[in-house]
Amino acid sequence: MAEITARMRWYPGDVLVPIEEGTLQNLEEKYGVKISLEEVEGKNRSEEGGIMREETMNSTIEEITQTVVTLSSGDEAAFRGCAKEIIRMYRAPRTIFALMGSCERGEQIVKEIAGEDDGWM
Repeated sequence: MAEITARMRWYPGDVLVPIEEGTLQNLEEKYGVKISLEEVEGKNRSEEGGIMREETMNSTIEEITQTVVTLSSGDEAAFRGCAKEIIRMYRAPRTIFALMGSCERGEQIVKEIAGEDDGWM
């Protein structure tokens, strides 16, 4: 079977609890999938009076502050099970750009799970 990949993007304040590398490693072992975590700090991000501000208008998706979890597997059942746990733990990614960089099947599966479990997308 072809590799299924989803790049799930959460922006500041989107997740229910902080995404931790150790938790993702446990899911990786449990489901036999590949998971990577990337914390992107936006190029136009600043803090004023303890409040994070970011000008995103002229930025590419990869230049905006976000947490990106990339999930991939050649086994659809494992991919689906792991994606479901990620969404239940952290919530579904929230914006139209949240799955940009995913393969078509990966995006479809994440949207199905989000619709069933989180009522979003």
